[in-house]
Amino acid sequence: MHTRHMEDRMRQRGISEEMVGTILEVGEWNTRGDRLELPKRAIEPLLRQKRDELKMLERLARRGGASVVVDGDTLITVYPNTKRVRS
Repeated sequence: MHTRHMEDRMRQRGISEEMVGTILEVGEWNTRGDRLELPKRAIEPLLRQKRDELKMLERLARRGGASVVVDGDTLITVYPNTKRVRS
């Protein structure tokens, strides 16, 4: 829940609900503890992490996805979800 004042400022400053959610999720409290901050220097590593994650998902998609066989807490094997053509 937020105030009308916040809604007005979000609209005026081009800050979306999604941006506010991200600040609330990964921002850090200032020294006085009265606001959450997400400076540019903290955003750069997050961007790198998301880019790496996107690259990995693109590689999985090119392979047609993949499956992991699991038994309890034990990972048994992994394989791509493409069917092999038998001759």
